[in-house]
Amino acid sequence: MSIKFIDSHAHINDPAFDNDRDEIIQKSFDAGLSHIIEIACEQNEWRPAIDLTAKYQNKVYAVCGMHPITAKNFKEEFLPELKNYLQMPVVRAVGEIGLDYAYEDSSPKETQRKVLEIMLALAEDIKKPIILHCRKSSVENDFSAYEDLFGALKNADFSGGIMHCFSGRYEDAKKALDSGLLIGVTGIVGYKKNNDLRDTFKKIGLKHLTVETDCPYLPPQSKRGKRNDPSNIPEIAATLAEVLGKPLSEVADITTQNSLAVFSLLSP
Repeated sequence: MSIKFIDSHAHINDPAFDNDRDEIIQKSFDAGLSHIIEIACEQNEWRPAIDLTAKYQNKVYAVCGMHPITAKNFKEEFLPELKNYLQMPVVRAVGEIGLDYAYEDSSPKETQRKVLEIMLALAEDIKKPIILHCRKSSVENDFSAYEDLFGALKNADFSGGIMHCFSGRYEDAKKALDSGLLIGVTGIVGYKKNNDLRDTFKKIGLKHLTVETDCPYLPPQSKRGKRNDPSNIPEIAATLAEVLGKPLSEVADITTQNSLAVFSLLSP
């Protein structure tokens, strides 16, 4: 039986793929992916994500929400449209949502927190998981973004989810796990400077992890400076396997099962 992977977080509708989107998607399936989760985190991305799922039925699924960096663009009048999309069977979670204090110039912290509360309320209403984004400010040792995020989660009732592209401390990862979240591992797991992050993944353990590209961003170490795409998931999984001292087949199996569970998907 061949090894199967899931890219639990991709932006395949990004303009970076306008010239070869279908080729890249097919290349990714040929590389062993069974599913791609397309993340639509602005109003103008929601409909195209639905269209992509229609083109690749039972292989591409969508997540819709409002990214913290563009939170200032959110309007209350968007809510009926977003809720309509979130209730569609092909949309499997609310996201990506959260806090990004590295980009507070783009969207003020207060605005980000307000939109996060609205998104969490939607997730509670429709009973779907959440895909979270969290990034600390550029100030050294300022982890208030994580503190504010976990403070908001304490008052929320959501159906699990993923802390995507995790780059925080072990204590932040532990709080995420205690909140019922999985941890998303991207290509940065192989970046030379990320020894602390690799140690965190070792402490967390494979049973709490998923793999993702966050493409077209964050390519694996061997492709730094190039466009990332879902076909790189096997390489990301292989790096994670090396970090954890596990066979690639086990990493593929557990991360795939984790993604299937959180997105309520059938096994490939």
